[in-house]
Amino acid sequence: MNNLLRVFIAPGEVFDSMKEVIEPVPPLLALLLSITVFIGAQSLFVSDESYIQQTKETASGVVNFLEGFVERTGGEEVVEELRENVEEATDGGTTDELLSDFVSVTLTPEQLQTTRIVGAFTNPIGALIWVGLGIIILATYFSIVGNSRETRRAWSQWFAFTLWSMMPVALYYLLFLAVTVFTGELAPRNYLAPLAWIPGAEENAFAVYLTFGMIWVIWIQSVGMHRWVDRPLPLCVILVSIPWFLQWFIASGTVEAFKSV
Repeated sequence: MNNLLRVFIAPGEVFDSMKEVIEPVPPLLALLLSITVFIGAQSLFVSDESYIQQTKETASGVVNFLEGFVERTGGEEVVEELRENVEEATDGGTTDELLSDFVSVTLTPEQLQTTRIVGAFTNPIGALIWVGLGIIILATYFSIVGNSRETRRAWSQWFAFTLWSMMPVALYYLLFLAVTVFTGELAPRNYLAPLAWIPGAEENAFAVYLTFGMIWVIWIQSVGMHRWVDRPLPLCVILVSIPWFLQWFIASGTVEAFKSV
């Protein structure tokens, strides 16, 4: 239990003490418990407005994507016909107005409450799958780049190493829950991303997805690898940062590309 707290501020000492034997169970249980509880509870505090707004944005984005795809493939006449049908159905209204009316009518308070309850059970499952997959990928990556001629460690050891180094994720999800409780927002990442505090960058995906949790994990993993394989710390920072920044670039780039459609 003591190491679960010390790894946040003194990762070098923690990983020094685990060079011979590293136990994966404590951090595994801590991550499972925190993700299940915090993500499940977070769903219950999302406001009606946030759910409705997200549904509108998602529906509008899908419609815009489909319209753009049809236009690019030579279906301008189909798009124009659809727009005319929408105007007739809404007395001159637009597609966005039709979607807004549809969402407002279908997302009743009862349905929103059902969405919260369902999300309390399903959202933790999705988060556990996502985090678990990331841990497996990172452990495999570390087992390839972390070993050296002098130090060879089994994949299971790097798996346990990754579990211990991911403890800031538990704190991140706790703060994620706390922000939702106070704001009612569904995905308040911009509050937990230092670059998103810059005026004008609040909606930029590259700023929003570079969270303090990601930076903290990179620091812990860099220090831990430095102590485990006796490589220079700058080299460890580079090796650790590669998969994280690839993930950050792909996720942020995908979001920005979808927004621009």
